[in-house]
Amino acid sequence: MKLDPIATQSDRHERQLRAYEDTYRKLAAQLAEVGFIWPGTVVRQRLTCGKSRCACHDDEQRRHGPYVYWTTKVKGRTVSRRLGPKEAELITQWIQNRRQLDQTQRRMRAVSEKVAALLLRTAKPGRAPADG
Repeated sequence: MKLDPIATQSDRHERQLRAYEDTYRKLAAQLAEVGFIWPGTVVRQRLTCGKSRCACHDDEQRRHGPYVYWTTKVKGRTVSRRLGPKEAELITQWIQNRRQLDQTQRRMRAVSEKVAALLLRTAKPGRAPADG
């Protein structure tokens, strides 16, 4: 029995499309698991003080801190604010959540690009790909 190469290719495309849809649904489900989100970054710094005789000027290990700062952009300008320990813990977690969200969205876009290429490659010339 001889296999029809067009039917075989069509079946392969259908399986590939179903696999992409499954991956996309799993990624979409991950979005529901993301907690609260927050913009910007959190940095921890050890600083020197204004006293010229303080040991912090001579030894990095003896600098003051660590101090925790949150930095973000507001209307194109960088804004920073010092955070207390509870704020730092909370905002750090929310920033991690935002990064997880961003990564998931990038992965969803990559899957969408593969699906678009597959659908447009299999569409007949002059016809739009089927909705579905």
